[in-house]
Amino acid sequence: MIERGDDDVAPPALPGATAIPRPRVLPGPVAVALGYTVACLVLAVIATLVIGWGTARDFWGYVWTIFAAAFYAAGFGLFTALPVAVVLGWAMRRVLNQGLHILAFFLVPTLLGWVVIGLSVHTVLVPLLMAAAIGTSLAAGRAVIWPLARPAL
Repeated sequence: MIERGDDDVAPPALPGATAIPRPRVLPGPVAVALGYTVACLVLAVIATLVIGWGTARDFWGYVWTIFAAAFYAAGFGLFTALPVAVVLGWAMRRVLNQGLHILAFFLVPTLLGWVVIGLSVHTVLVPLLMAAAIGTSLAAGRAVIWPLARPAL
């Protein structure tokens, strides 16, 4: 016996359900790696300008200092900055305005760094400056991947 039914017809959508997916901003692994590399280099440049200025004899000494500081920033950032950036990027995936992403990538790490560093050394101003350098580097890393993080459905 052959069944004759409307198997090829989709059931009606539930009330209140949307069939159109909302757009999201999803940077891929290449964008994450590029942003992380730029953030480490920016933090190393800031650290070299603030702490290491006048310590090298020539230009290449400063270049070496920047790369050494970037290496240490990358190693320490794997356990601190990268998880914060990944969670923040995931939390903001529905926000399409990438300027707000860059602002959040400055404010959230700055506030987190200020609280953590400030509580560990029991002072206010120096941890705020250190946290601002961290926030600036993460915001620069996020700004660099702007063209790679396009809104997608």
